[in-house]
Amino acid sequence: MLKTLRVTNLGVLGEVEVDFPEGLSCLTGETGAGKSLLVDAIQLLLGARADSGVVRQGQREAVIEVLVDLSDSPAAAAAFEAAGYPIDDGEVRLRRVVSADGRGKASIQGRLATARELKDLGGAIISVAGQHAFIGLSVPRERLAMLDAYAGTAREIQQYTGRFDEYRQLRDELASLEARRAERESRADYLRFVVGQIEAIDPKPGEIEFLSASAAVLRGAERLREHSAALTDALYEGAPSACDGLGRAVQSAREMARIDQRAAEFASRLEVLQIEARDISRAVESYAASVDLDPVLLARVEDRMDALKGLSRKYGGSLDAVLELLAGHRSELAGAENAGVQGEHLRERVATLRGEVVELARNLSLRRREAAARMSLCVTESLRGLAMGGATLEVRVDDCEPGETGADVVDFQVETNPGEGWGPVADVASGGELSRITLSLYSVLSASVGTPVMVYDEIDAGVSGAVAERMAEVLGQAALHRQILVVTHHGQVAARAAAHFLVQKATADGRTSASVMRLEGDDRLAEIARIIGGQTVTEAVLLHAREMLNPCESR
Repeated sequence: MLKTLRVTNLGVLGEVEVDFPEGLSCLTGETGAGKSLLVDAIQLLLGARADSGVVRQGQREAVIEVLVDLSDSPAAAAAFEAAGYPIDDGEVRLRRVVSADGRGKASIQGRLATARELKDLGGAIISVAGQHAFIGLSVPRERLAMLDAYAGTAREIQQYTGRFDEYRQLRDELASLEARRAERESRADYLRFVVGQIEAIDPKPGEIEFLSASAAVLRGAERLREHSAALTDALYEGAPSACDGLGRAVQSAREMARIDQRAAEFASRLEVLQIEARDISRAVESYAASVDLDPVLLARVEDRMDALKGLSRKYGGSLDAVLELLAGHRSELAGAENAGVQGEHLRERVATLRGEVVELARNLSLRRREAAARMSLCVTESLRGLAMGGATLEVRVDDCEPGETGADVVDFQVETNPGEGWGPVADVASGGELSRITLSLYSVLSASVGTPVMVYDEIDAGVSGAVAERMAEVLGQAALHRQILVVTHHGQVAARAAAHFLVQKATADGRTSASVMRLEGDDRLAEIARIIGGQTVTEAVLLHAREMLNPCESR
């Protein structure tokens, strides 16, 4: 609810502060008194383009401030909180400054804000519809929301949205998977190439070290045999040999033992050495026989070593790194193949979900189309009661690709006079007609659609008394569900208001200023009498004004 509006140095509004109650409030006054300037002030506060020419002559800046109570608007309060503007005791302050040099600034809750934030956050609270402003019907999502509110499709929308969100998530996942397919296939080709290269050589752990030792033996085979022969000669085969010498030593030790038993130990130990020398000699002979003088085998071993070292240099620097890489690439290849299988399953699931989404969208469209026909009749009937007797509004529902709100695009087409042709509401209707269309829509849609505060600027201009009476009824009904501010020229509308404000100009010291005063009692009666009777207020006019007020005051 808009609690307080304060305007400083905006045109003839030198310094004005107005406290608005709940329900319907009206502003009246002579033409040019400054009523519409108050509406302009609200529009500036909602982010409208500022013209330095609106600043009061001789002043540096114009300031517009409002205090809004969001206690009954939790969604709007949450939007302010989410934008980083904490709500203080359920209230929020908006401020717009327009400088005479063309510069300006805005603030929310005392913090600097952008005009866009004023428009988005403030526009969720206050809407303005008048001779020169129109908000809401030009936004496709808003039109769809209006139709859904009328159709009562909340349950169907919730069901559809849940399934569509699931479909969209899997569809996006599949699209991402498909987008990476070429990359995956290229990667898989590379992996297969590397794995093929490694598998063709088929390295084994520790193979380079083993082959290196084998190559060393093959290269030194001839010298190994020479040394083996010399060794066997020295140990056993030669003359004299180590075994011969040990035999003589054993004999001597035995002779010593005959004299001194302690020398028997020497003989035993020397016998062991003699046996060991003989065994070593035989082992060396066997070893020499196993040493292969095979240059072809050496070439094969060296080629194998070169291949393994080449793999090591290319893929990690060591054979262990190559084997680790091989295991990793095999695992990644298996994952790539699984991704293909996963993609197939995902495609099947997406196709199934799309079918379900299309079916739910079709059922939702049926409900919307049925409601659109009824809504068109109701709004048209309301319009024709507001001095638009030849007007017809048609709520049209066209097909589109299923999206988050269904598979429908809603448009409000109007023919203001028979034979003039149809067109979008915002393009065909004049400012006053747009306001009446808005009023008719909100009256038909009751409390389910619209901002908490609606401002109407002279929507009753040029209508008859009977139409004004009907308009007053519609405004009164709408004010049961939201706060409404209306600039009016009709006593019927003014009499219906819960609060009546008079805007008037006065000149003092050569300077004209406008003021706003809430009217009560006889002052209100006199203003309504002036509206309906003109400059000459007779007893009959006063009686008529009293009759108009009494029903409202007696309620």
